[in-house]
Amino acid sequence: MSLINTKAAYGWIAIALHWISAVGVVAMYFPGEQMEDAPDRAAKVAAQALHVSVGILLFTFLLARLLWSLSQPHPDSLERNRWFRIAARFVQGLFLLMIAVLIVTGPLAVWSAPRAIAVFDLFSLPSPFPTRIVWLHDLAEEVHGLATKLFWPLVILHVGGAVKHLLLDRDRTVQRMLWVRRT
Repeated sequence: MSLINTKAAYGWIAIALHWISAVGVVAMYFPGEQMEDAPDRAAKVAAQALHVSVGILLFTFLLARLLWSLSQPHPDSLERNRWFRIAARFVQGLFLLMIAVLIVTGPLAVWSAPRAIAVFDLFSLPSPFPTRIVWLHDLAEEVHGLATKLFWPLVILHVGGAVKHLLLDRDRTVQRMLWVRRT
């Protein structure tokens, strides 16, 4: 079992970072939605505090995943159909772009208020802006909200592709992201 990727399989580090990121992104989604549907200000503030704290924590894993991915070989695709390979890369790229946009616009929406970002009440990241920047705050919130609209369609496409590989193609695509294949 390998820690690093090969042309045949993902390593344990890539697999762990993938699943930590996946669980973290889903975990962030629900408090984000609770903010929108909060019955009162206290519930909204509590949901926002959790959403932002998990976001900052998750940022470290997403950054590690990105840097690890850039430093590692990618296993060869088992997909034989060229158009499915292109679609898979498009969905993955759009997913990563969506996450990058959310990572930038989330803190900007808070900092442009200007408020510090409190992380689990353990520490805070001060705003780089001395005063409120209304246009930036409004833009960051709008773009953040629009980017979240991609979340479930991309999850469905990603999971749908995995199910296709598992049930129809019966290849090892899904297994390569679940455990390391002994070589």
